Amino acid sequence: MKYTLRANSGEKADRLTTLEIKEEEGGLRLYYSAYDSSFYSPFKKDNEPIYDGCVVEIFFSPDGNENEYFEYEFSPGGLVWAGKIRHVNGRRLTEMLDPCVPHEVRREGNNYFVEAFIPVEYAAGKSKFNAFRIERNGADSPYLLYAVFPTLCDTFHVPSKLAALG
Repeated sequence: MKYTLRANSGEKADRLTTLEIKEEEGGLRLYYSAYDSSFYSPFKKDNEPIYDGCVVEIFFSPDGNENEYFEYEFSPGGLVWAGKIRHVNGRRLTEMLDPCVPHEVRREGNNYFVEAFIPVEYAAGKSKFNAFRIERNGADSPYLLYAVFPTLCDTFHVPSKLAALG
């Protein structure tokens, strides 16, 4: 399954980002390709708030429960952020996970490519996901948001925007 991300406003993206997802035993293999003008990230370690820099991400609910999903993020510098997200009574709760996710990042010109394996089970017709990308040029600069299923607001954490994988 291959997806092209759109601007989070719903319009066509001005920077091409694609995600291909393949089912494998024990999880999903992700292949991201992203055009990036800055590769900005002030972070040096996994599970720092790398989403405050350039990243590609996936939200994935194996059982289709939109209010409980895994989130995996990958920076152009090779860092990973991993967590389990739960929405309870209008609050978002985050449980940090071990960021040891097999992945490889390579950069060519203004593009970066991420191949990653996330250890989550896929159930055809049941599992839901959304995929995102953030591009920042610096800590205080405006940033660009992209999504497979745009949330049409300034956050990606909109459970109702998770959709069936496939």
